[in-house]
Amino acid sequence: MFINRTHELAILNQHSRSISSGSRINIALFGLRRIGKTELLLQFKNTTHDNNILIPYINLQKIIPDIEGFVKAYSKELIYETIRQKEQADYPYEMEDLLILASKLGDMETHHVRTLISILKQHEIATEELLELTFAFAQKLAEKHDKKIIFMLDEFQELLQVHSRFLQVMRSITEKQKDVNYWISGSVFSVFNEMLNYKNPFFGQFTRMTLENFDKESTYELIDSTLPFKPAQNHKDKIYKFTNGQPYYTVAVCRKISEQYALDSSINTPQVNFCIMNEIFADTGSINEHFEYILDVSLAKFKNKDRYKTILFLLSQDPATLAAIARHIKKPTGEISNYLKALLRTDLIFRKDSTYHIRNPLFAFWVNNKYLGLGTELTSGKAAEHLLANLEEKYQRVSTELGIAKEFEIKYKLEALYNIKLEKYLKDNIEFDLVGTDGNTAYIFEIKWRNKKTSYKDIDNLIQKINSSEFRTQKKQVIFISRSGYTKSALEFAGQHEVKLLNRHMEKVTIQDS
Repeated sequence: MFINRTHELAILNQHSRSISSGSRINIALFGLRRIGKTELLLQFKNTTHDNNILIPYINLQKIIPDIEGFVKAYSKELIYETIRQKEQADYPYEMEDLLILASKLGDMETHHVRTLISILKQHEIATEELLELTFAFAQKLAEKHDKKIIFMLDEFQELLQVHSRFLQVMRSITEKQKDVNYWISGSVFSVFNEMLNYKNPFFGQFTRMTLENFDKESTYELIDSTLPFKPAQNHKDKIYKFTNGQPYYTVAVCRKISEQYALDSSINTPQVNFCIMNEIFADTGSINEHFEYILDVSLAKFKNKDRYKTILFLLSQDPATLAAIARHIKKPTGEISNYLKALLRTDLIFRKDSTYHIRNPLFAFWVNNKYLGLGTELTSGKAAEHLLANLEEKYQRVSTELGIAKEFEIKYKLEALYNIKLEKYLKDNIEFDLVGTDGNTAYIFEIKWRNKKTSYKDIDNLIQKINSSEFRTQKKQVIFISRSGYTKSALEFAGQHEVKLLNRHMEKVTIQDS
């Protein structure tokens, strides 16, 4: 369900116009699972009607994760999208069908498909040469048909399974192509970021975008469009508080409430509570099934899965250090460190300084209660209310950790925006969210990622901290980022003290915006 990603869609549309005019723009879109990345990409694809642009799309989780599966899907999408701009056509599921479509386009396309079929029949396949042939085909197609190509590769991190040198081969071919752009998405942040960092081939090649939870107004719009009746305001508030604007959770809960409404023709607060908890813990609950899937997929390649689950259970109660986890499990810290490194690569957990946290507090709540044996259907409304109260307490406790996780994501956006390296700062008991230097100028960032406007007092507190720090006499730029905007007094105060204000999209905010 596509709701209100108007800002992100506008950015994609602007980039596509630039591409149509001759620019080359690669985009890396990050968002945690079920945040709406696929919906955004497909909405852009389905609403873009520019005959100068081809927009092939592959969800890499839905193809066979090997060289053969990738090169087949890649060529099928390119040829199919080219034909579709000319006439209606059935999707070429088999290579023979693809050959028929290619013959309609001409000798070059036909030769490519025949070559592909011939190579794939060989007993031993020269995989790097096959990848080079595949990526080179896109530019040839673009030049022949006078098109620009935006190739969407959804869940891009899956390609790491295809070939150990996949990124190097892809970069060596695609960096020379003037008409082919790649828009990639990823849901495992640690792996996705590693693929794009300075040590790897694609460093500096992609514009980063992060897809976040909905704000309150967009969540209410989603609730209203999903429920078959007009819900009470306090029930919408409760759903938003529970889901924190996560669209998949919001829709799942609304559908459960709709089922209850169909039975009773009315909904009260205990029923809303019951639907929320049932959706998390019932065996048929969508959120329960989603978490089961995340856990299974994340741990699929690991041996000794029970050890990983034990660590997750410990962290679901409270964040912990390596030493504390090792002490509880009664294993050497070196062994536990290896488990934690593996879990960090799944994005189930993250590390702040020396402490490990589960990234998603609702997932932590689910792990904790599932481990303790809570499952199937909840039979008591009071039990549901008790669980919901515990969940609200957990949300309250981890609000700081959520901010830390968001800072981690924002850090890379700001590094690209200001072209400087940024790090957390803690010295002489003074802490800043991010600090970097460019020549003689210090850049100091404060990030407020909460559902409340930033006040002048928040900005004044930052200025006071700076005046007490080593930066008080240095040349500096002070930048404040607020998820929920600024009060009028904050805008005026920031202007008086030369503090630059950015909104949740890293765009400049001025007094004229009030």
